[in-house]
Amino acid sequence: MKKLILLILVLSLLLTGLPLSVSAQVTKPAVDATAVILMEASTGQILYEKNANAPLPMASTTKIMTCLVVLEHCDPNEVITVPTDAVGVEGSSAYLRHGEQISIIDLLYCLMLRSANDAASALAIHTAGSIEEFARLMNEKAQKLGMENSHFTNPHGLDHEEHYASAADLAKLTAHALENESFCRIVSTKSYLAGSGENQRALTNHNRLLYSLEGCIGVKTGYTIRAGRCLVSACKREDTTLICVTINCRADWQSHKDLYSYGFSKVKRVLYSGFEGTLPVAGSTLRVPVYAEGYALLTEPESQVSFSLNCPHFLFAPIDKGERVGQILVVLNGTTIDTIPIYAEENLVLPPEKGPIARFFSAIISFFQGLFHT
Repeated sequence: MKKLILLILVLSLLLTGLPLSVSAQVTKPAVDATAVILMEASTGQILYEKNANAPLPMASTTKIMTCLVVLEHCDPNEVITVPTDAVGVEGSSAYLRHGEQISIIDLLYCLMLRSANDAASALAIHTAGSIEEFARLMNEKAQKLGMENSHFTNPHGLDHEEHYASAADLAKLTAHALENESFCRIVSTKSYLAGSGENQRALTNHNRLLYSLEGCIGVKTGYTIRAGRCLVSACKREDTTLICVTINCRADWQSHKDLYSYGFSKVKRVLYSGFEGTLPVAGSTLRVPVYAEGYALLTEPESQVSFSLNCPHFLFAPIDKGERVGQILVVLNGTTIDTIPIYAEENLVLPPEKGPIARFFSAIISFFQGLFHT
């Protein structure tokens, strides 16, 4: 009887033209967080945001800035002595000992995998001489990056009234940090042995997304009672890298997965590798080397993108190196949306005159060039 009912149902679906299955569509997720942002790393295009510019306590996501500042000021292979002021710092710890010898790179792994506050303090004191001076370097870097809603007072993220950042600023910082190869290597590492002998530490990355999300390449977790659960992550699939930031989000792991499913369903990154060629010079047999830079475009997955060369048939001397001599049209779904400049790669002086005949033909070429050049 059940088989008969199932057969009747299938036949009725076929006769009415209704699909037997419906493909699931990724809808815009609802994220329960104080602040959220989902951003494409290379262009800064925002795919999802909520309260993204609000300055908020951000806990240990602070250590993204700490790691970057240390990498920009120190030799990672340098071995340092742990100072007294770095021992016994509140919160997550690598249990550093006063006078212990440890390399900066090992401390950076302690910082980013175990979220060790004592490692943060040791690195800050070594880099700048004091916590206060290191905070000055952090704020200086934030200003250079245009982090308008952020201020740092310490390298670890423990609560302080004047220590805060916005989700948008953390995304901007992370996009910049991901350009640093050492930073990328550290934050994408799942486990690491820091130190040696009796001081060796087995570290495991606290970022669960590294183990459960396709394409995850980091970046940093954080938590204090005041800040709540904070998470900054990055995910790369094919040529597209997305960055997600949530501040005070209890379901942060799942929220990031949902946001990436949504984000990657909405974007496709199209790359143009650039152009090199030559163009002839009117009135001579000379050719000028020309080039165009690479280009990246973020579009919807079903969009059609093409690149069309648009430059004159001849160039007229003199030509300066770097002079714009044409363009490449960026065409999206049949409409030109942008242009990529084509530049001369070399200087070219005016060819010497060769008599009235050469001048006559040069004038003819110039006349027709003026008629048809666009």
